[in-house]
Amino acid sequence: MLGFKAKDKITGLEGVITAKAEFQFSPERWELTPSKLGKDGNVVKSRWFDTPRLKVGTKPVIDVNPVKPTIILGDEVEDSITGKRGIATARFTFSNGCIRIELTPKKLDKEEDNELVFDEQRLLVINGDKKTPVAVTADKPGGTRPGPTPYSRP
Repeated sequence: MLGFKAKDKITGLEGVITAKAEFQFSPERWELTPSKLGKDGNVVKSRWFDTPRLKVGTKPVIDVNPVKPTIILGDEVEDSITGKRGIATARFTFSNGCIRIELTPKKLDKEEDNELVFDEQRLLVINGDKKTPVAVTADKPGGTRPGPTPYSRP
């Protein structure tokens, strides 16, 4: 559905699906980026919707960079830069080919963010004592995009 026009069945918001959110313990959600400017001429904020709430068009309207994720939700992973470890509990796939993984630590830490989002290719998959780097599987790897903010996270 990435790249397809869609309409929210409740609010009537119309736009293009620009991101997909998958969760280990919840249904998929889709980011709908409005295709029209607001009354003030500004860009309207994207919104996240559950699949059944969207009426999706029959063909894509933007070019999407097809990417196959490497990390499976539930995998133990480690950030190759910070050494932060945890379980991959969510995956965000964007129309530009960027995949970001939400890492949830096995133990809560009161002083730090407990759920952090990292680019998939910067993570290592942990299997016993072995750490395996993630292979990028896109024809044209996409650019970076910040993780969902508290206000836009599905």
